[in-house]
Amino acid sequence: MSIIKEIVINMENEIFRGNLLDVGTDNYGIIYNIYKQYNEDSNLQYIDGAQEKENIKEGYYDNCILLFSFSNIFFKKNRMNLIRDIYLYLKEGGNVYIWDIDKKIKETFNGKIKILLPGEKIKDISIKDLNVLKDSSIDTTVKLLSPYFEIQDLKSSDGVYYIKGTKKINNTKEDEKRKEEINESTISSN
Repeated sequence: MSIIKEIVINMENEIFRGNLLDVGTDNYGIIYNIYKQYNEDSNLQYIDGAQEKENIKEGYYDNCILLFSFSNIFFKKNRMNLIRDIYLYLKEGGNVYIWDIDKKIKETFNGKIKILLPGEKIKDISIKDLNVLKDSSIDTTVKLLSPYFEIQDLKSSDGVYYIKGTKKINNTKEDEKRKEEINESTISSN
């Protein structure tokens, strides 16, 4: 039996301006509440599954958010494909924000997460991942992001991490080589 961690994430001061793409498997309404607090005329789009991908515009979004959804994607190759898609959907200089569990292979995660929202609202969510074969660690996520995004902010505490990355405008030959290496390693690891 795994011990339940109690974690607090303060999102009271998060402000996302412009068009926003919210990628998630469980929509907790958290991002919507934050976004609508500060944006009246912008567009908030949700993706929950590959079938909804057809409705997403390339080069349109200022921000993309993955709130405890990246770890729900089972294979590294699928996560890499999602990162590549997000790169295409974002405008030049667009940002990706990821909050997720920092779980390595052979580990489990069982947590109650309290998210503090603007207007003194609180949202409680529970996350349980007992799959010891899945790696959703911060290190793996950074490796997947780095060919496409410049990491601007990186925090990890109590088994949860936060990453903010900005879309790279011009990929170098080194970035292209890393993309190929990641693609090769994801093919061989699946």
